Amino acid sequence: MLRRLIVMIFGFAIASGVGAIFLVVSALFDPATMEAGLSVTMAGIFAIIDETLRTGAPEDALAAFGFVIWAVVVATCVAPLAIAALVGEAAGVRSIVWYSGVSGVLAGASPWIARAAKGLERAQSVSALEGRIALLFFLTGAVTGAIYWLIAGPRQRDTAIAPRPQGPV
Repeated sequence: MLRRLIVMIFGFAIASGVGAIFLVVSALFDPATMEAGLSVTMAGIFAIIDETLRTGAPEDALAAFGFVIWAVVVATCVAPLAIAALVGEAAGVRSIVWYSGVSGVLAGASPWIARAAKGLERAQSVSALEGRIALLFFLTGAVTGAIYWLIAGPRQRDTAIAPRPQGPV
């Protein structure tokens, strides 16, 4: 049991890290998300500069910018995988379709889940750019779930407890 828990934690950490890297790299290769990400990044940098000029302390603006990046990584890589892994382990599911699919669907739906949780009116609508970002989030969640499954999904038989018989069969 302890071995399984360690494998799950290790798989979760590696998969979340790979998912975060995949999110950044794939966002840079898609022209629409690269442009949107560049405009958000530039707005964040200008906010940091403005905060520095206004108060003399850039820590608050830099912390807010870091919080936004952290929230995106948690919403697309960590939380969907945590839900899929916990439910999958509780139900005894060992399918890549489960881990990859559930992580992908939850990551792709994360903008609408956040909107619905806050009670915003736009929880039902989607623009073209939001659709592309949702697809990117879905792919990120699917990759994260697949990596987790590769590391922690299939149960290996412990051959140290029951060694294979030797000799002719």
